[in-house]
Amino acid sequence: MGTNRAKSEMMALVGGCVQDRPNYLVPPNLKGEFSKIITGSFQIETQPMEGKRYDLIIEEKPSSAEKVKKRLSEVGIYITSIDSLVEREIFRDFSNHFEIVMPYYFITDNFWVTPLLFASLKYHPTADIIRHRSDFVEDAYYYTTDIHLASFQLPRHIFNKIRDVIRI
Repeated sequence: MGTNRAKSEMMALVGGCVQDRPNYLVPPNLKGEFSKIITGSFQIETQPMEGKRYDLIIEEKPSSAEKVKKRLSEVGIYITSIDSLVEREIFRDFSNHFEIVMPYYFITDNFWVTPLLFASLKYHPTADIIRHRSDFVEDAYYYTTDIHLASFQLPRHIFNKIRDVIRI
């Protein structure tokens, strides 16, 4: 139960606390997560509208970077689950289309590290964090501003394996 809550928060709240524009496309189970950010208002859709571009897209499984980029606004962010912090092929694909491509993670209730992908056309996940949003998240199970920032820190041996295929 807690693992799903942590994953939902780390997908939705990381994106919602970095992206200041409001048009989001997210899985139905994440829609309610944005209400935890009390200093923002969001236009959230759970089904894509043809021709519409979104400021934040969250998917459970990674799509083609090229296809995702076509659905994003010029400052869009994409977040998805990945299998490993060293997904070189996925990172390479996204690095060909996005300005910032970084893995991040959360820790499950059983102390497993679960990786996620942050890809952005403009915003950096730590440098551009919107503190008046992240500091005012209510009723969170896992997410805090400090966890948000720390989740992008990787051990040196992992960073060395991917530094040539990510964009920070």
